[in-house]
Amino acid sequence: MTRTHHWAALALGTTLLVAVAASIVPSAPPASAQSQADRICLGQGIGSSSAGYEYCLSQATRALEWGKPELAYSLARMTADSRDACMEYGLAPTTTDYRACLERETYARSLVIFSDEPQYEHQIANP
Repeated sequence: MTRTHHWAALALGTTLLVAVAASIVPSAPPASAQSQADRICLGQGIGSSSAGYEYCLSQATRALEWGKPELAYSLARMTADSRDACMEYGLAPTTTDYRACLERETYARSLVIFSDEPQYEHQIANP
């Protein structure tokens, strides 16, 4: 066996060894819908200690589970807008009035978001 053959065999063996190792090692699991939703909410300025976080997290998680990431971003933005509106009304985040305002604002704004979503459950035109 010449030196060239020796190096070629060594390269082939190394390549096969790396290929086998790569097929055995499990790939990194995709991030859960909740962890993705958490990042989306944080991106809109809604941290885990802020009012509206639980609402944002639950709605964004549900949208991601439905396979609609654009809806998750819209719901997170809507929650941040609702929070900002309640703050502009002069309500303190620790009060029950603030929580009630946040519930009203998120509910009203979510109606607008969901009314913009196309619904194709039934045939639009029968053939």
